[in-house]
Amino acid sequence: MKNLFKIISLLLVGLVSISLIGCSNDTGPATDSYTVEYVDYDGTVLKSITCIVGEACVIEAPANPNNKENTYFTRWSLFDSEIDEIDRDTTIEAIYTLDNRLLSVGSITVVFYSFFIISGIIVALSLGMRECKRIGLKQDDLIDGFLWIVPVAILGARLWYVAFEPTGFIYGSFFPSLLRVLGFTSGTLDFSSFGLSGLAIHGAFFTALVCVYFFTKKRKMNVYKILDIVAVGFIIAQAFGRWGNFFNQEAHGGIVGGMTDGVANLTLEQQFNFLKNTIGLPNFIVNNMYIVRGWHSLSVEPLTGFYQPTFFYESFINVIGFGVMLILRRTKKLHFGELMSVYLIWYGGLRIFIEAMRTDPLVFEIFGITMKSAIVTSVLMILGGIALSVFIRLRGKGGTYASVPGYFGYKKEEVIEEAEEVTVEE
Repeated sequence: MKNLFKIISLLLVGLVSISLIGCSNDTGPATDSYTVEYVDYDGTVLKSITCIVGEACVIEAPANPNNKENTYFTRWSLFDSEIDEIDRDTTIEAIYTLDNRLLSVGSITVVFYSFFIISGIIVALSLGMRECKRIGLKQDDLIDGFLWIVPVAILGARLWYVAFEPTGFIYGSFFPSLLRVLGFTSGTLDFSSFGLSGLAIHGAFFTALVCVYFFTKKRKMNVYKILDIVAVGFIIAQAFGRWGNFFNQEAHGGIVGGMTDGVANLTLEQQFNFLKNTIGLPNFIVNNMYIVRGWHSLSVEPLTGFYQPTFFYESFINVIGFGVMLILRRTKKLHFGELMSVYLIWYGGLRIFIEAMRTDPLVFEIFGITMKSAIVTSVLMILGGIALSVFIRLRGKGGTYASVPGYFGYKKEEVIEEAEEVTVEE
């Protein structure tokens, strides 16, 4: 508690200091003349306007710049209503989208999309390694399973996506189509064009479950304990992975405020203020949610404007779910395997909420009805989560977390062994 108090105190002192520093730079309104400068991202002055106090002054922006590689200009740092109120020296900066490249060396490029996916996987493995020791599993077994299940799961995510968007990959002759499916966008063995920009998490999840079943059966491991490790790993890995979508400006919701008859209901300034002030998102997120009309397709982005950051909503709620699961696995009555039930229900419900906002869902038709694949899958996940929990409780499978020394809220010496480790053969 004392450490928490110190941290909060330091944060408050920092915030006050920042606010005081900002105030010290404000010299107040000009008394004779003032200058308004439009500058590019690197500080280059694009236009300078000198105004005389008390006289009408026309402040017009220069032509939109396009000088930052692998990005595009979105807006100036001040909206028209703010420019009309300028009465002192002011710098107006060009705002660009974020570069989605983490590293670029020659023809080799590493993008943030890959970085966040790999980061999520590494975090999931690290957490799984720690949990293995706590619940009596061998870390070597987890590493062995990780090394072959993760690549297969990524392939499953790719194939799931391709199954619902085949025309974007399968066309022309067989071999180029196969290469495009595997990630070679050019249809040739050109590694500079390699990238798995189309992945579906449901495909990865179900592929991983199948692999886990066979792996635990072969190693004679407690499948329920492994399912719990997989559940916790998946939810935090997904929280990381969604930030890759953010840098690619994809997997977003509709335009903020919606539209009527093809016209946005809110102005650009109102859209910005909703994300910035109403929701409270930082500038770098808000600015990167400005997307040009038809950036991916007209059906996805029919207007230029600020779009709903569904990636952020999903990532944030997944982090909350991750915290809930960490607490639950320190409780006495939770059975091994029920964290997987929690994951199925939590993520299923979350994904239904997110898909209702998404503008680029994977769809399929059945009996002439167009359905969103993620919503259908999520409903099945919720039902499966409930069924799994009922099965575990009724059959008495898996044992409980009370058998783990040091579970939440109890002293180690008070732990009572409630169940022996259950193997797949049982």
